[in-house]
Amino acid sequence: MEKTDLKTAESLVEEHQFRSKNEIVLESTNKNELWSLLTEQVLEDLAKFQMNGSGWTFHSIVALDIHTVGYEPLNGSSWVPLPKFLASKKAIVNMKIADNQCFKWCIARALNPVEKNLDRITKHLRKQAESLNFKGIDFLMSLQAVDKFERLNTEISVNVFRFDNISKVYPLKISKFKRQKEIDLMLLENKHYCLVKNLSRLMSMQTSKHHGEIVVCRRCLNHFPNDKALEKHEENCQNHDAIKIVLPEKGSILELKIHKHSMRVPIVVYADFESFTKPIDSCQPDPDRSFTKAYQKHEPSGFCFHAKCLDKYSEPTLFTKTRKEENVADIFVDMLENEIDRVWSSEVKEMIFSEDDRAKFEKARVLDLPETI
Repeated sequence: MEKTDLKTAESLVEEHQFRSKNEIVLESTNKNELWSLLTEQVLEDLAKFQMNGSGWTFHSIVALDIHTVGYEPLNGSSWVPLPKFLASKKAIVNMKIADNQCFKWCIARALNPVEKNLDRITKHLRKQAESLNFKGIDFLMSLQAVDKFERLNTEISVNVFRFDNISKVYPLKISKFKRQKEIDLMLLENKHYCLVKNLSRLMSMQTSKHHGEIVVCRRCLNHFPNDKALEKHEENCQNHDAIKIVLPEKGSILELKIHKHSMRVPIVVYADFESFTKPIDSCQPDPDRSFTKAYQKHEPSGFCFHAKCLDKYSEPTLFTKTRKEENVADIFVDMLENEIDRVWSSEVKEMIFSEDDRAKFEKARVLDLPETI
């Protein structure tokens, strides 16, 4: 990357690294599509770096490295006992299996619930499991095999969670589909699937002090008081990767400790926009591929800003759109420029600096302040 030093006018060239995300490459993977995807990720990372105001521009490519490692997929197989924390919740069914088909029996039980002995595999359950399509699927179920199962059984969507001693329960694989029959599974020790029969009960102590039933977002594990609030949240959450949000511990403080590096600025502007949301008509995306779903557009309807100056008081400036042809963004820029000009147009006053002040200034010395005050 290259940029020009504003002080010396010299051209500086430095190496910067831009990386793509890790991707799983199987025999069936389309290598050309994969190459295009990874290239786009690197170029997007490069574009963000150039737009952050640092002044760097692209100069040349020094090297291109491709790193590969052996792929060891997460599988589901032999029986594993539930950890004490999970067992105490009474929210998970750990099927009593004698084979490696724990995934199959969990799905069958979820579709055919009973009140007693949920973990038993009966003759009736075996017969019901025959209606599921497992064509071409190895019962050592990897997460990719779960995707294949969803494609073969178009009325079922499967979500997979995991557990550890640090973050407790977190999402491992959230289905791309919103289907009539939604099933939640827990993967233990990378090899054994269990059925989550009550996600609300499982997550209640982890997400809230409220002991009643809660509604949980499967993608981020945030909780909500009712289904309507969850639906509104999912409109935005579905555009992001499934991940558990971890908040700072109670009482923790983010603060500046190296005060000698701080600099007070003469003026700060705080601004806020209000917008209308208009729906966007678009084509139906392909559920078998990742996508960003644009469903609404924010059209600004007004704004308020407050220019805070060290030695002057100013009233907040408020504007609300009253005519369709008004361009709120242009009006904001014009009014902000006028306000800044008004603040800076005041007469500059001379500093009151007496002889006594001058003597104190001459005697003053720069002290090395400690890093923490």
